[in-house]
Amino acid sequence: MAVARHWDEYLGTGKSNIIPILREGDVVPYYLKNKFYIDFRVDEFFEESFLKVLAHIKGEVKSARPQKKYSINEVPAIQEFTRIEDFLKINYKNRKRVFEKSQTIDFSGSNKIKFELWETKSPLLQYYLFLFNNTTLDKTVQRICELVKSKGIKITSLTVLKRNNSKKDYLGKLFKDNGLTIKLTELTYADYIWEYCVDEDAKRDLGIYTRPNFIDQSLILNNGDVEDLGPAYDYLKRKLKEDEQVTANVIIAPGGTGKTTLCSNLARFYQKEDDVIPVFIESEEMKKSSTLLARREIKSVYDLYDAYSSVCINQDDEYVFNKVTFEVLILTGKLILIIDGLDEIIPLFHEGFDIELFLKSIDELNREMSSSKIIITSRNDVISDDLVSKYSNLSKFLLLGFDDKTCQKYLEKRFKNYNNSEQMIKAVKTNVTPLISKDENQRILPFIVDLLSSIVEDSQGTDSLGFELSFEDKSYESNSELTDYLVYSILRRESVRQTIEITISEVLDVFLELAISHSDTFPTEDLKNIISVYYPEVAADLTDKLMRNPLITVKGDSCSFKYDFISEYFNSLSIIHYINSGSKSDELVKLIAKHAYGESGVFKDVLKYFSVKDVDSKELIKRLVVNIRTTLHYEDVFKKDDYRFRAISFLVNLVFGLNKSSSKTERMAKLKYMLGDDNSIYFLSIYGDGKALDFSDTHVFNSRFVGYKGFTISKFNNTKFSNCVFESINNNNIPTTLEPEMFDSCQMGDLDVVIELAKSRLNESRSLVEKELRTFFTSFFNRARFVDQKKSYVKFSDKIKGIDNNFFDNLLSKGVINVKLEKSDETYFQICSSYQDSVYTLIMNNAVDDKMRDIVDLLI
Repeated sequence: MAVARHWDEYLGTGKSNIIPILREGDVVPYYLKNKFYIDFRVDEFFEESFLKVLAHIKGEVKSARPQKKYSINEVPAIQEFTRIEDFLKINYKNRKRVFEKSQTIDFSGSNKIKFELWETKSPLLQYYLFLFNNTTLDKTVQRICELVKSKGIKITSLTVLKRNNSKKDYLGKLFKDNGLTIKLTELTYADYIWEYCVDEDAKRDLGIYTRPNFIDQSLILNNGDVEDLGPAYDYLKRKLKEDEQVTANVIIAPGGTGKTTLCSNLARFYQKEDDVIPVFIESEEMKKSSTLLARREIKSVYDLYDAYSSVCINQDDEYVFNKVTFEVLILTGKLILIIDGLDEIIPLFHEGFDIELFLKSIDELNREMSSSKIIITSRNDVISDDLVSKYSNLSKFLLLGFDDKTCQKYLEKRFKNYNNSEQMIKAVKTNVTPLISKDENQRILPFIVDLLSSIVEDSQGTDSLGFELSFEDKSYESNSELTDYLVYSILRRESVRQTIEITISEVLDVFLELAISHSDTFPTEDLKNIISVYYPEVAADLTDKLMRNPLITVKGDSCSFKYDFISEYFNSLSIIHYINSGSKSDELVKLIAKHAYGESGVFKDVLKYFSVKDVDSKELIKRLVVNIRTTLHYEDVFKKDDYRFRAISFLVNLVFGLNKSSSKTERMAKLKYMLGDDNSIYFLSIYGDGKALDFSDTHVFNSRFVGYKGFTISKFNNTKFSNCVFESINNNNIPTTLEPEMFDSCQMGDLDVVIELAKSRLNESRSLVEKELRTFFTSFFNRARFVDQKKSYVKFSDKIKGIDNNFFDNLLSKGVINVKLEKSDETYFQICSSYQDSVYTLIMNNAVDDKMRDIVDLLI
């Protein structure tokens, strides 16, 4: 009936007189979603809401609606303070409510009365009065005094807890006016919890480690528009100072964007504050103990904290909260909870993490006082739209990385102590600026900027970045240039951070296959299918991890490589491997055919690789040419743009590039070696300018020449072309030696990517040394901070014999480790401050700088 009436009125007059009333929940019927509703969800406001209904019925509502009405798309936070007893439960086992709730709540008529009076024994008899917002103090105190007198209770002192402070002595005067002289102690809920319920050990500074050179980056509101909220660090600090808080601040950003750096700096800032406690839950720390977490269930925010504290906190060194204290601290805003990497935490519990119940527990805590302060970061949006609709008071943000201005600030700060800082900044910006310009949002991952900066520091600020890069544990062939270093460093970092079950080379092979078949963009389903074929036992988990790789952007059901150069780079690696392995994959033949003219960046990268490698490229190329040539027949030359001829052109142009200084005769001799004999050549194909050849005393069969500008400056003597195709040959340089009689019947106008198995690694290979070295140094780093440690507690290696007591003493003598505290019977050691960032980079990013490289070299 109501639906029919609404549409009859709306279609007839353009408006409807139906007034939506919201009694519970957060939604009204869909057809009324654009109307304003009247909120009856809170009993204390019943009379106020009822008066609004009457005003609507009488037509007294102005066209400019009051601010206290909300669109259903902007539902305000509801405060339902119910956990009174928890404030007393922390300290008092013996407690009871003095009056029934029916006696202490009254919103009839003009009354606005709500309070709770509690009695505790410890064994001292004490009384606590809890006052609520949106009540009338004089009538509330009058009711309290009436009940106390009627029951004959003698109260000489009373602790009054309320949301906000009131005027000094005002409450005392109200009690006195109503016949009770009581010594009052007035506290806010938050102050009471902080001063009387939290152990002092829990308030001490734990020294969370923050990386040097932190530069804030813009925070973007995730509302469909790119709304820049300003620097993230400053914005979040301002938001957490506000009186009313959202359920949670969720920050979504790809790996390498700086989420962990932002979180650690926020946690460090709040540890220095004297009225809050930060709890920093890190996915990286939890992953170290993943086997202990797999069977646990997470159905609330406390369950997560309890799981984290059970495996990541040294409970002899750091205070651990019980459930009641933890939750009361959150709901009063005295505990700031920072969860870094929710998307990486969820899989640790397999099917045991219930994201909906987890969010519900956070929402319920915030509904108590709208004061909870929670920050969550994630690589992808693990909180679905359906969950957002249930918990609409979530704020979602994006980190997109450094823009050009932020990048400049970072570089200036990082290089400020170098004499040639301007030159170093220029060297980094030369490589960064093209990446920023190609990005959709004009941003770049801070991780890449950090990596480039480290390269420049290692090269002492040379302008060209022409220095030797380190790929000691890389098991696939590539150039040794900036792009190679960047991509490999990202793959290596993700291998550790994501705990990926397959090798870096195997991860690379998945990306190579996608780049071959799809170029820049590919369906998510194709990624799943490839992984399911090669790694069926871990397909689902591995797919999720690879989709979080910072080289990939996920949009709905499709994925794309973050930068366009990534696809080209992967194609270069595929071709290098193809030539080295001699694969007969038809897909790889088609791949090189795309670069037949020898002008693309992919072709130039492949040429660069074989120009410096000490391999017999002539034999490698011949093997491929023979493979392709054996599939061709004489009639195929006239088929329009046959990819096999284009593929041969790629290889011919590669021969030209590798023999730039050779003469025309020498170049032709190399081609005859691959495609014929001393007198004949078959299935030659040249696309593009090419190089001039000496065709003298040669009969050319079944060949294609397209755009071959070098043809007309070639040498012809006793030359014959049979069954050949020529297109776009003229370059205004026509040799006199070309005669019609030379042309007979001419038209004048491999998928098995062989994965190079990783080389057998010695027990003391660089990769294993670095892994064991990380384990060794984690003895001095726990929960985002460096800690001191006794030698007997240090984790020595049982796989690398060099990481032993002698190694420890060697590091001590070199100043990598120093003595923190020396007692009569034991000594505590710590990482020297000058080595802390190097150790942190090794542990967190699986990256080795010069300092760590020197240590690794000692162990090889």
